[in-house]
Amino acid sequence: MRTITTSRLFLVSAIALATLAGCPKGKMPGGGGIPGGGDVPGGGMVPGTGGGESGMVDPNSCGNYAVSDAGKKLKFFLEATQALETQTKETLEVVKQSCIMIGNEIGMTEADYRGETKDICAQVYQRVNENMKVAVKAKAALKVKITPAVCKIDVKATAEVAAQCEGKASADVGASCSGTCRGTCEGECAGKAGTGGNKGQCEGTCKGTCKGDCEGHADVKASAQCKAKASVDASAKMTCTEAKVEISLDAKMVLDKAKAEATVKGLMAGLPKIFSVKARLEPLKYAVEAWVTSANELKGSARTLAMSFKDQAACISGQIAAAANMIGGIQANVSVSVEVSASASGSIGG
Repeated sequence: MRTITTSRLFLVSAIALATLAGCPKGKMPGGGGIPGGGDVPGGGMVPGTGGGESGMVDPNSCGNYAVSDAGKKLKFFLEATQALETQTKETLEVVKQSCIMIGNEIGMTEADYRGETKDICAQVYQRVNENMKVAVKAKAALKVKITPAVCKIDVKATAEVAAQCEGKASADVGASCSGTCRGTCEGECAGKAGTGGNKGQCEGTCKGTCKGDCEGHADVKASAQCKAKASVDASAKMTCTEAKVEISLDAKMVLDKAKAEATVKGLMAGLPKIFSVKARLEPLKYAVEAWVTSANELKGSARTLAMSFKDQAACISGQIAAAANMIGGIQANVSVSVEVSASASGSIGG
């Protein structure tokens, strides 16, 4: 439990919302949790590169190329590309949703949300500031309690995905946990280790193979394409608790009860979304890094690789080019999400 002044709390909102203002435009469907999707202009599109009429990444557009080992790995990579674009869009969309949730609670309507996401967030931020100028005294205090979100990766499942891609047994691929291992550690456990009948159990850093849940990300010993597939799959399937933010007002310091309570209610509705994004970012950032490494590797060898597929060369070349063209957009989605969560959590202490 932390107590912070009103001025600091709403400086937090200013930082969070001002950062949110840099988000790209997207559509928000109804519903809770992490929403699925708006479009990133031009994402995944490469005019005139082949691989289907649209130039979009489509793992199934080049026929039976996956019968070979190289083709199989490429298909896994292209599947990861599609999944990763969806994940990063959904994560970024939480940012816009947080602004809208705050705005809805303080009396804003659909008619107030004009322009791009950055415009919407700026309008919400302006209304929050206007409310607080008349709603509370300058030295009013608020008590803030944050329950952070926790995300876990299944290390064994990650190893199995990489093994399927490589055509090996999962034991031959192996996976380590970069973070807190909660399971069996085949190696040294730097943390809370099990004793007696629970010998081998670990709740800490596992210097070896972790079999269980990982709070962090799982690293596999595999080729770039298979590592990308395994990392993206792990990020998509991670299980997370939801962050909670509780804010209480000192009634003696309130000037306009209705506006003060509505604004606090809005922040309590919107800020948890940002804190939930923070917990999802480490596995997602790692997945993006692994995928970018693979995309650049494929881009560098695209001509040679494509020619090995003979009649499918033009299609394969187009798919690799389409994937490489998505690097900037995917990285930007994650970069904005990182910046937003860092600004909000760093300022409010989450």
